[in-house]
Amino acid sequence: MITSHERFIDAPPTVIDGLPPDTTVERMPLADGGVFELAAAAIPTVEAAEHDAVIAELVARATSWVVAATPGGDPPLIVPLYGTHVVWSPRRAVALGPADRLAAMRTAINEFADREADLRDVERRIATGLEHVEADAAFAFTFDEQSLPRRRELAGRFTEAISLRRRLAVLAPVLQRPAVQPPTLAGQLGERLRDRSRVVERLEHAGEQADLLERVYSSCGDRVADYLSSRRHAVLEWVIILLLAVEVVLITVDLLATHTP
Repeated sequence: MITSHERFIDAPPTVIDGLPPDTTVERMPLADGGVFELAAAAIPTVEAAEHDAVIAELVARATSWVVAATPGGDPPLIVPLYGTHVVWSPRRAVALGPADRLAAMRTAINEFADREADLRDVERRIATGLEHVEADAAFAFTFDEQSLPRRRELAGRFTEAISLRRRLAVLAPVLQRPAVQPPTLAGQLGERLRDRSRVVERLEHAGEQADLLERVYSSCGDRVADYLSSRRHAVLEWVIILLLAVEVVLITVDLLATHTP
């Protein structure tokens, strides 16, 4: 299995206004086709009296950079934890903390971003599928000759529903796993991000919607199979009738020939 850290995109250094000049930026392709950017910046050592002001300024600068990736979108999550801060959105995030903690933070954030993007892509595909459910549900009750051109389309949507269920089944153990013991920075950061982004509730909701899609298109598939089976039987019955008719005609001709002087 390829981990998120094996999928980084090579890119030139990025300078982020207001963050330390040694800030590093990693880029990683996501399941939904987008790219996730993670900036990691070490918090500079300052006097205790200035510490809170410096942190507030860094978080504000980080927030501005994160928001710029998705203008008009949902506000980013800001997660403080044990002297570190994370500003996260589905497309960009910034990890702020002591230099010796940045590696653990990057691991947790990249893993979460990878899983959350997979869930977001599933949600998007489910939403697309739900747009057709109301119209397609009628085929679960009535399917006739005029409906045959829709057969492949319905089959494709059933296959998509099964694929979505499979992806949710793979995501569930990862997104619902219990907290790591003993607690670690990476483990607790991942847990905070999962809680703040409500991925467990989203996963359950997506599961219910995917189940609806599967049931609707499974019923459509049953109705299509019933119709095709009935049509084959009808064709077979007509073939038998025609054969019997031909046989009657041949017997009649034979009888007439026999009785003709």
